[in-house]
Amino acid sequence: MRTLIHCVGPLSLAVVLLVASEAKSAETPLALEGYCPVCIVEGNKWVKGNPEFSTTYDGKQYNFPSAKLRQTFLANPVKYVPALGGDCTVCFARSGERAPGNIRFSVRHKGRLYLFPNDEMRQTFKANPGQYENVDLAAGGNCVVCRMKADKRMPGKPEFTAVYKGMRYQFPSDTQRQMFLASPAKYVKATSESQSSLESATSQEIVFSGTSNCAACEYGVHPIKASNTLGLAVEASDGTVYIVEDAHELYPKVYEDRFDNLKLQVRGKVIKTEGKFVWVESSDLKIL
Repeated sequence: MRTLIHCVGPLSLAVVLLVASEAKSAETPLALEGYCPVCIVEGNKWVKGNPEFSTTYDGKQYNFPSAKLRQTFLANPVKYVPALGGDCTVCFARSGERAPGNIRFSVRHKGRLYLFPNDEMRQTFKANPGQYENVDLAAGGNCVVCRMKADKRMPGKPEFTAVYKGMRYQFPSDTQRQMFLASPAKYVKATSESQSSLESATSQEIVFSGTSNCAACEYGVHPIKASNTLGLAVEASDGTVYIVEDAHELYPKVYEDRFDNLKLQVRGKVIKTEGKFVWVESSDLKIL
């Protein structure tokens, strides 16, 4: 191959390199339309990258204007990749569907980059970022390795984060993070199967107890049916947070006093689970 390129001359060599570059792009999607993620996160500037200084992370190619900026990215890629891999966090929170975002409708929030398909979704995010900023946090921030290996609910730490298919996975130490990175699909599948088992039991009534709080204010989540309300949350001793549907109508006094850390016992049916959050249609609520 080396001899062939030498024989065909410089012009043909350029064509060969161009074809190789296009083949690489066809195999690996280009992130951020080729703009540098470090430049936008650190300097709030959209600077076009150079394919000569590129790297692949979480299945996408990121380009940089210099080798130095590429090294900055490689030192902490989790900091620079867009939330949910560049998909719309508002769309994902509302429907569970992945909708690609557009760099023309972007928001920098708490040091992270968020992309949206249109200005309507961007404005929705800006009006209530707490509701959408962490929808890409898998398993409610709990360690999926700990769950699979020891059947324990162990909170992860932001400094030990891995990104897989746009979702953030957090771990209590780098040991678990490296175990996950060695075989992420295995742990994601096990977590999904565990989640499915829990969801299959939603027709059964459950009884739980815990301390009251505001769902949106404290945890950044809302009821499903009345998503325009702040919601009543009940945090159990194991860290599970239950969101009681229609609490503002069914239990107005408890709802009003939910900030007072009331001790509550609730009976109801599970309608949705997501990480540590469980949404419940309540049939009975008692103050203990």
